[in-house]
Amino acid sequence: MGKDEIGLLRAYAKLKTGLKVWSHHPSSGLPRGSTGAAPRQQAGECVLAIGRTEQTLMAFLFSVSVPAAWLYPFGTKEGDQECVQRTVDFNSPLFKPEIGFPFGNSLQDALYFTDNGQIIFPPTDNYVPSNPNPPPQGFSGQEGLPMVAAFWDDADFSRGVGTTWYQEYSTLSSIRDPLVHDVEAKIKKYLKIPYVAKWTLKVTWEKAPAYPSQRNDTQTSTYQAVLTTDGNRSFTLLLYQDGGMRWDYTKLAADNVLIGFSSGNGCAQNNELTQKPAAVKYRPDQHSSAGTDVRGLWIYRLDSRSRVNYRLQCLAWLDAEPSPAAWNARLPPCPCSWPQAELDPRFRHSAGPADASMRMLRTASPSPAGAGVRCLYRDGSLLEGWQERAWSLPIHPATDGELEAFDWCCQRIGKPLFCARFAEKRPRVGCEGYVPPTPAGAFGDPHITTMDGLTYTFNGLGDFALLLARDAQTSFVLHGRTARTGMAQATNFVAFAAQYISTTTTTVEWTLGSQGDIQVLLNHETVQFSYSQDMGAQVYYSPGVLLVNASSVMAVFDGAIAISISAASRILSVVCSLPDQYRNSTKGLLGAVGGHSLFTQPLDLPAMNFTPIFLSRLRQEDESQYQLAASQCCGSKACIYDSLSTGDMALGLATQSFTADFQQKKTVLNAFPPVITGDPSLTAFRTERVRRQYRAVGLGAHFVPHLSPELNISESGTLTWEPHGTAPLTINLEAVGSNNLSALLQLHFTLCSCSRIQECDYSNTVTVGGSSLQLAACRCEGSYSGPFCQDPLDPCAQGCFPGVHCDSLAGCGPCPSGLTGDGQHCSGDKGLPWPLGHPWDPPRVLLPVPCCIASADIDECAQGAACPGNTTCTNTVGSYACSCPAGEQGEGPGCGSACESRSCPTGYCSNGGHCRLHPITCTPSCTCPPAFTDQRCLVAGGDFRPLPSAGLPRRSVGLRVRMLRNATAEEVNGTVSAILGSLEVKAFQCNSNITQMTDGYGYTFAVVSEFAYDSRGTVIQFLNEELPGAITSAFNRHWGQREAGTHLLFQCLHRDNITDLVKLTVAELRHYFPCNLYGYKGYQLHYVGTAGFVCISPCKKGYCQHGGQCQHLPEGPTCSCLPFSVFSPAGARCEQLAISFTAFLSILLVILALLCLSLALVCLASHLCRQQRRQHQGARDTFWMPQPFSCEYIPATPPHTSSASPQSSLTSDHLPHSSSDNGRRARRSHPLSLRGKTLGTAAPAYLSLSPDEDPETPHQASEPAPPAALACH
Repeated sequence: MGKDEIGLLRAYAKLKTGLKVWSHHPSSGLPRGSTGAAPRQQAGECVLAIGRTEQTLMAFLFSVSVPAAWLYPFGTKEGDQECVQRTVDFNSPLFKPEIGFPFGNSLQDALYFTDNGQIIFPPTDNYVPSNPNPPPQGFSGQEGLPMVAAFWDDADFSRGVGTTWYQEYSTLSSIRDPLVHDVEAKIKKYLKIPYVAKWTLKVTWEKAPAYPSQRNDTQTSTYQAVLTTDGNRSFTLLLYQDGGMRWDYTKLAADNVLIGFSSGNGCAQNNELTQKPAAVKYRPDQHSSAGTDVRGLWIYRLDSRSRVNYRLQCLAWLDAEPSPAAWNARLPPCPCSWPQAELDPRFRHSAGPADASMRMLRTASPSPAGAGVRCLYRDGSLLEGWQERAWSLPIHPATDGELEAFDWCCQRIGKPLFCARFAEKRPRVGCEGYVPPTPAGAFGDPHITTMDGLTYTFNGLGDFALLLARDAQTSFVLHGRTARTGMAQATNFVAFAAQYISTTTTTVEWTLGSQGDIQVLLNHETVQFSYSQDMGAQVYYSPGVLLVNASSVMAVFDGAIAISISAASRILSVVCSLPDQYRNSTKGLLGAVGGHSLFTQPLDLPAMNFTPIFLSRLRQEDESQYQLAASQCCGSKACIYDSLSTGDMALGLATQSFTADFQQKKTVLNAFPPVITGDPSLTAFRTERVRRQYRAVGLGAHFVPHLSPELNISESGTLTWEPHGTAPLTINLEAVGSNNLSALLQLHFTLCSCSRIQECDYSNTVTVGGSSLQLAACRCEGSYSGPFCQDPLDPCAQGCFPGVHCDSLAGCGPCPSGLTGDGQHCSGDKGLPWPLGHPWDPPRVLLPVPCCIASADIDECAQGAACPGNTTCTNTVGSYACSCPAGEQGEGPGCGSACESRSCPTGYCSNGGHCRLHPITCTPSCTCPPAFTDQRCLVAGGDFRPLPSAGLPRRSVGLRVRMLRNATAEEVNGTVSAILGSLEVKAFQCNSNITQMTDGYGYTFAVVSEFAYDSRGTVIQFLNEELPGAITSAFNRHWGQREAGTHLLFQCLHRDNITDLVKLTVAELRHYFPCNLYGYKGYQLHYVGTAGFVCISPCKKGYCQHGGQCQHLPEGPTCSCLPFSVFSPAGARCEQLAISFTAFLSILLVILALLCLSLALVCLASHLCRQQRRQHQGARDTFWMPQPFSCEYIPATPPHTSSASPQSSLTSDHLPHSSSDNGRRARRSHPLSLRGKTLGTAAPAYLSLSPDEDPETPHQASEPAPPAALACH
């Protein structure tokens, strides 16, 4: 110890001696030996001064004896992000750890920190308040916002002093940062808990000034908070810079700094310094917590119960999985229908979901990379399929890691993003490109069907090569052995052997046993089958081959080649299936196997002179027997032959049955369902109607209709979705073909129920009740909050200064006497400027905006910023403020009240609205309840929570509680009430019917506990689904402990000690939540899983059609129909459309104008046509008519003739003739009666013809003169 420290110890010893002297005379207040009287007040001040000196000395001595904890490095060089806004209050961006953050009994999704030393976990992304004033009494565990308080008090970064830093560390993989290593080491050292972090957040408040701050503030505080979790447990480390905690607590308006945490659901802890004097609690850097050996470090565990974090398990699995490209080569698609799947030997049955309508298939063998495919079918139709990297053995279903991962990521979490990431690692598979296997078979007295469908009978005797197939990597050989069928001149198969060569060689033999059974050898060793619960059959697996012993014994080689052997009537039959890769690369039955045989036992005596008998000979020998066999075999030649050759009709009929079954399977394998085309994803906003057209391709394909209030599907594939609520929705589009095979298309619905469409965040969704419906998140605009941005600004959300009342409509009241401020921030110096710009500004809800660093400040006061009244302008960093002169204070613009002589008119605001005067214009305005949308609280339409009716039953459970000693009913009631009152959801009301029972297990009491329902969805879900488990956990967490205020011990509580007495479903609860809070009719009650019961106006559900404006009045929703285009809507809901009279007249005039224009064009065209014809048509001097007629010649008026004499008599002199001969020729050719004249070649005139008498034989008319023209009408 140094000389300075020794000197301090001596001074401390002398000080303690002096204190003892003072304590000897407590009554006099004077030291021994003093003369005269001294006031008690002076003596008390002296003692107080000595006490402070002692505290200072003790703190100093403690600081030199205990080392200080170091803050973790921070700043830009350490990779930290700076976050600061030069305002009195600001928040950080939201942090969203993928694995969540366990806090208390909950798994939190998001968090943010504030400038006031808080780390807050908000219920939604849209509600991020910041309260600068900690509660004087500390945390109770029932706070509305879960938070960690690193150093919660009113800080002020608005004057350019101080900043904050943060950095996230995601360590799901094995890579560790040195900081994370040190955090893990501290937790292990001080809490004795082995720990490996998966996510860590470091937040540093550097030189944080107290409110109100100054430009050159040096009395600042620097501290850190580190939050860390492994997904199941969570911790926080609070570190305080040695000598860096320098707030002058003597000048603070309130010294309620708070350190600790509260989960908001009953779990809380206050730092032991919280109840100490300000000189202690404002200097945490000079103190240490119990269990640590350093100053300025506190470590808290934040979770209160162990849990399975499925997010963590899913993310860890995703992180460990390689890309599918590394393993998914050569994987087949799924069969398109369940009938196909049952007959495709490359797939096998697997235990699927508990739903009886669902069936699951898996590939029978793994691919060369060890991968496989799963296919899921519903009612015979393919629903979905996916690839799996880790093909598991059918005899070990409990170790199916693929299904576990699917369950974690797609079933347990309820966040579609995790399932989408699972699909990236396990690609979805349909039936596109599916090619059914091509079967070949041999049965009976052997009748063979080849790969290409050729059928023939082969009666060879001995060992034969039935099939040889080869590609670049593999080869396959199938041998068959035949023997005589009894004493007949016929043969049948008695053994088969198959060999598959890839990276290894696998040989399987099937031999007909003496009892008609099948003996199986694998690589010349006997196979011992085991029962597979997953497949429901006897199986045996060896790398490269799967053997299944059911009605037949099947071997599947590498999931590609399948050989199925069955026995009937002491004859073996074979069905072989090859994949498409061997097409045009096969051959078989090349003759007897003269070289290497696959059979373990060689052929006994090769027959060299066996001659089979043929059907033609059998018929010649006995025609009558042939006809009898033909009638019984229905014409099947294979059946007839086997019956006649063996003399056994049963054998022939078995052959006929096998043949029909084989052909039926080939038909089923090649039958395909329709193919549905169209986008399966649909998105809608609230009550928007969405229409989508789908197509089904296939013979006779049509869609299965579906009708419901929200979704309709027509037979032609037209889908209409008009959502009315957020109830779970699962619909599959189904199309059926003429072959009765159906195809399914899974539809995915995304609904946005936000108040405004621009608030929808379709990239962030949650699954509703495990269905196909997803709810989009809402990004609230302005000051709205809530799950659907339906809640307006709450002026009290930010909290008020201690002792200041908050009105739910007006906000914080004035600061306490002697303090200045806006009611939220208060200080003791009245000359300081208002921190929020103007004292009459309403409280603000801080939205999660990205932090930014302020640029060069602009002096708004120098630029002429006007402060109202007699206030003084003061420049601040990033803004300016207006303040009153010393001794004056006001609520309006300027100092003194501008509206002090006025008040709101009586009844100005209806339905509980709060009236207030505008601070400048003194005009009244209303702050309305959430249900009202107008300025006077008269027009409803907003959403609101209903209040329960008086007859709402309580949720009741019966408890059987065993005490460790005898107790009274009051003691039991107090103990049980204390435990139930600590449940996560505060719904406990009371206990009743407390009865002591005698059951031989000690002191047992029966208790009926009652809980209150309300409209919140969290309460309803908790009471209906989680209450028994929560009660059990709460009791067992306190097992063997005395509850606060009691001295009663109790035993462990089991689940069967809890009995449900009264529990109401959501449907039953609907009757107790009427939407009549304000007397407005027509509101509809909706239940949203996350929000609970909400009363929604039909105006928000598209009540008014065709663009009508909806107002919700006391009598119900009312529509104001507005004309649009040429239509005028009418009706109560604007559902009727009519054309307006003005529009009708306008349309009629336009049509008439078009008709007139058309007629004018027709007349013009006709006139032009006549002119054209007159110019090009020559005069005709002969006419032919089919009946007698007479002519009247009417000459045209010459140009020089007067209009008064339009017509003159016609004489021969008016007719121009080239000569008299021409006239005579005309008269001879056309003896027509024309008023006694003969018509010859005429000048232009009008000729009138009328039927008269039969003309004479017509002759060819003479050619008219070139200038003449003849027109007839």
